[in-house]
Amino acid sequence: MNKWKEITEQIKAKSDIVIMTHTNMDGDAIGSASALCHALRYLGKRCVILLEDDIPYYLKFMHDHSNGGSDALPFFVYEMPYTPQLAIAVDCGDEYRIEKRLDIYRSCDTTICLDHHMQKGGFADLSVVDPKASATGLLVYQLINELKVPIDKEIAEDLFVAIMTDTGCFRYSNTTAECHLVAAELYKAGIEFDKLGTLIYDTVPLSQMKLESLIIQWMDLFEDGRAAVSYVTQEKLRELGATYDMTGSCIDVLRKIDTVEICAFLKESEDGSIKLSLRSKGKSDVLGIAQKLGGGGHPKASGGTLHVPIEEALSLVKKAISEELAR
Repeated sequence: MNKWKEITEQIKAKSDIVIMTHTNMDGDAIGSASALCHALRYLGKRCVILLEDDIPYYLKFMHDHSNGGSDALPFFVYEMPYTPQLAIAVDCGDEYRIEKRLDIYRSCDTTICLDHHMQKGGFADLSVVDPKASATGLLVYQLINELKVPIDKEIAEDLFVAIMTDTGCFRYSNTTAECHLVAAELYKAGIEFDKLGTLIYDTVPLSQMKLESLIIQWMDLFEDGRAAVSYVTQEKLRELGATYDMTGSCIDVLRKIDTVEICAFLKESEDGSIKLSLRSKGKSDVLGIAQKLGGGGHPKASGGTLHVPIEEALSLVKKAISEELAR
């Protein structure tokens, strides 16, 4: 049976649905979840997006955008207001990336996963996983069309954010003709693409700029300039007046350095764990590095979580990067 047909049948059969994204949400995760939530509510479903961490600063506007309208329930919640029958994980390659919500996910009658990461193993009853897709937003776009829900301006803007952010404004090597063709369709819905670009890429608080300056100051450039690693601690975030969700742009600061092929950014969470982001702009495969450290993702963009002190985490990451560059 066609997977899309099975998924649409399950969605049509269930009235109470919950959507979940991975922790440390990015534009693809939030945009995909919000677009799908809009579509399911259009079908008359009771649907919310269950979170366990804050929406990043640069995507805060998505909260207001998605919570607009006369719906009694907000789009984004931290506690379930009802018992869901169906759970949909979007942009999530591993069930443990929904961490504190995993019990709720598993308790549902049916579970679905829509994702474009290399997965270690399936964790949903029904999955559409396409590592060749540039963004999960493209899969959600297809599902919404399968459900025959009209793509209005709100859904189109959510999907545009998903695709635009995961392709780096259509600059990264994962950008395909499909991205541009879908974007062209979204334009027809009247999206304010220039406004979205400004909100995401050109609107930051002073504390974030101070944070980015610190990242350069603390940067370790090694392997003859081919690699860069930096980090931030909870103590330093408090000192700068910056918040954890402002760290999303830090990896891109390192990536811009002309000699750098692989870069890594480590950030200390409140619970002491270390969140790792990895990027490559050469032939190097950062997915392999992430997998060595218990994470995952894509060849050019990966990450994971390390449960060791920051000094040890830095040492492990630098060693793995050096090994990859030596190949």
